Amino acid sequence: MKDVISYITVIILATLHTTAQSQVRDSDSIMVKRLNDYLVSANSAYRFNGSAMILYHGRILLSKGYGFSNIASKSVNTTETRFPILSMTKTFTSTVILKLEEEGKLSVNDNLSKYLPDYPNGSKIKIRHLLTHSSGIYDYTGNVGIEDSLIVNNPIAKEKVISHFKDKPLDFPPGKYYSYSNSGYFLLGLIIEKVTAQPYETVVREMIFRPLDMTQSGFDFINLPREVKAQGYELWTEDKVIPYKHYDSTYAYSAGSIYSTIADLDKWAEAISSRRILKPETWKEAFDKKINNYGYGWQTGIFVGKKYVKHSGGYPGFMSEFIYYPDEDLTVILLNNFGTYDQNIWSVGMGLSCIAFQLPYDNWKLRPKITLDERMLEKRVGTYEMSFKNQKSKIGIKLKDSNLYLDIDGMELSLYAENENTFFLEYFNAQLVFEKDKIIFHSHGQDGELKKK
Repeated sequence: MKDVISYITVIILATLHTTAQSQVRDSDSIMVKRLNDYLVSANSAYRFNGSAMILYHGRILLSKGYGFSNIASKSVNTTETRFPILSMTKTFTSTVILKLEEEGKLSVNDNLSKYLPDYPNGSKIKIRHLLTHSSGIYDYTGNVGIEDSLIVNNPIAKEKVISHFKDKPLDFPPGKYYSYSNSGYFLLGLIIEKVTAQPYETVVREMIFRPLDMTQSGFDFINLPREVKAQGYELWTEDKVIPYKHYDSTYAYSAGSIYSTIADLDKWAEAISSRRILKPETWKEAFDKKINNYGYGWQTGIFVGKKYVKHSGGYPGFMSEFIYYPDEDLTVILLNNFGTYDQNIWSVGMGLSCIAFQLPYDNWKLRPKITLDERMLEKRVGTYEMSFKNQKSKIGIKLKDSNLYLDIDGMELSLYAENENTFFLEYFNAQLVFEKDKIIFHSHGQDGELKKK
C-alpha cells in the first residue's frame, strides 16, 4: 500500500508542485477552522475517528478528539484517550538504538551475532540491516491472522515469537533489498536488552518517556482501564460496526507495543523538532534515506514538493500516522480507532498537510455507491497516460469480477461508481471522471488529465 500511495501522489498531485503559495499567510484562527472542518468532514465520511494534533513552528494549531472512543458507551475521543500507536513504535526503538550508539555501547555496523550469537546468519546481518528492513529476515506477522487470537491476544514468550521466523531461510542477502520486517525490530528489542541489561520497556521509559514527561504512554494497552482507552473496531461504517480485541504487548514488543495519547505525542514531536534525546547530526542520520525510502526507523518521501519523514501503523482496530516535515517544521499526528490490514490514514494526513501549507484541498464527502451494468464498465477499460515535466505516468483501468480497478504497476485499487461517469477511491480523497477519451483525476482541490492511449 505504501508504494501505491507514493505513485498516486505523483500522478494526482503533480500540478501542486507548480502552485504558488499565498504571499500572506492565513491567521491561526482561520487555519484552525479549516483543519477542524476538514477533520469533521473526514469523521462524517467514516475516514477518520480518533485524535489529531498539528504542530507548526512550535505552535499547536490543533489538538483535539473526533468521534467515539467507544461507541457502546458513547465515550468520546479526547487528547488524553490512549491508543496503540502500532508500528510508530519503531521510531522509539530506532531512537534508543541510536542513543546507545552515541553512548558508545553499540554500533549500527555491529553484526547481530555479537549480541545474539546463536541466531542463524547472525554474522551476515548488521544492526543497520534490522533498522532499515533490509536484513532479509522473514516477517513473523505475515502468517498470523485474525483467526490466531490465542497467539496474539495473550502473553507470549519472546522465544515463542522468535520460533516463528528464526529457522526460516533469508529472503535475500542482507543489505541487498528492502522488505518490511517486524522480525527485525523484534530483534532490536533483544539487542537493547542485551546491551543495557534492562527490559526494553524500562529502557524506553528511562530514555524517552521520563525525560519528556510522557506520563500517558506505556505498553500494556489491553489491560488499561476501559474508561481511559479507545476501543478498536475492525470495521466502522455507516451500516456496520465490528469491535476487535487488540493484541497483547508481548506479541508486538519493540516492533509495535507502545500506546500513547495525542497530548503525549505532542511532547515527542517537540523533542524531534528541537532535536532533543539525540544529537542533531544523529537525527539527520536517522532521517536520511538508506534503502527504498527508509532511514533508521523512518519512512522518507516528498509530498507537494516538501520532504517528510513519517511512520504509519495499521492493525485490525487501529491506525496511526506521524508525519514530520523537517524543513517546514510541521508535524501531523493522527491516532484512529478503526481499520484493518493494509488500510492507513495517510490520505487524511495529506489533506491536513495541504491546509497547513495553504495549498488546494477538498473536505471529505460520504459518497453513494451504485452498481453499473458491466457493459457500461467495459467502456472505461484501458491505459491512460499523463505527461508532467517531460515524465509520463501511466495507470490502467481493469474490469474484474464485475468491478473496475485502478491498476498501478500491478497493484490494484477498487473503484466505486458514484454515477455513470464518476468513480472514487474509497481510501483516498480522489475522484475519476471519465470523458470520451480521457480521465479527469480530481484530488486535493485540483484536476489532472490522463489521456487514453
